Amino acid sequence: MPAPSSAQTDGWGPIFDPDRFGAGQGACWSGGENAACLMLTCRDGGPFEIGLMAYGGGFGFEPLLPVFIRVDGGQTYRLDMTPLNLVGYQHAAIPYDPARHGALLRALRSAQSATVALYQPDSNPLPYVLGNRPAAVDRAMATCGAAPLNAPTATPGTDAARFVRVDPQLRDPQATALAAQLMATVLAQEPETDVSASVAALPDGRRILVVEHGVSTYSYGITGVGTFIFTAEPGGAFRPAYQTTVVAAWLDTAQLSEGFPDLWVQNYRGINQPYGVWRHIGGRYVHQRNVPAT
Repeated sequence: MPAPSSAQTDGWGPIFDPDRFGAGQGACWSGGENAACLMLTCRDGGPFEIGLMAYGGGFGFEPLLPVFIRVDGGQTYRLDMTPLNLVGYQHAAIPYDPARHGALLRALRSAQSATVALYQPDSNPLPYVLGNRPAAVDRAMATCGAAPLNAPTATPGTDAARFVRVDPQLRDPQATALAAQLMATVLAQEPETDVSASVAALPDGRRILVVEHGVSTYSYGITGVGTFIFTAEPGGAFRPAYQTTVVAAWLDTAQLSEGFPDLWVQNYRGINQPYGVWRHIGGRYVHQRNVPAT
């Protein structure tokens, strides 16, 4: 019987055994002779479903399999899948319900990675590379006849309660003094420039420091101003997490990754510039996607 190829572990891709699992997309974990796949499929022309496959391992014998999917180190989603009998494989699935599973699918569309655990959220979770491939999730849904995920996207321009503006021009004295220490090397090289900063304190003790440095067109091009983001774990020191030229920035309080909110940025220059969405992964903010301004 076929097992997932190494290519299947590089992100979403076509199901490696469509004769058994149906058309769709899958992302797999592989370790030695064992493998497991997260799958978006429709078996034998049936409805669109979210499933798991194990090769060389087992799910146990309970009538329902609690599956915990954590996306990009942030929110965890629970699915109670039904174990299915397929020769040579352990397989479990749940029919897709837009009302219950739409948020998960929207998260998986732009996710770089996910972990999947069985029975308990922290019980030996396995890592899955997803690769930020929205088209793959959309393709699986379209292939299986599921309605597209067309809910409007909230932005800083449409949901002021969800998105918190972080503006270094507020120039909090303590934050600015801290920023000057963190950027001492930069300031020593350009003594005629200055910094301004503000800090956002999260409920769990994490902190985000937003710094503007300028003016230096030599360092930052036509804008002459640089934006720096530093993050700190509870009780920990600040570490650099993001750097760009001058932008407006917001924290998305509804989307956490590794305990830190997504960062939405928008260029000051131009009219109705798109938002860039950055997610905290591995200690730094990593670009996820761009969203048109509304």
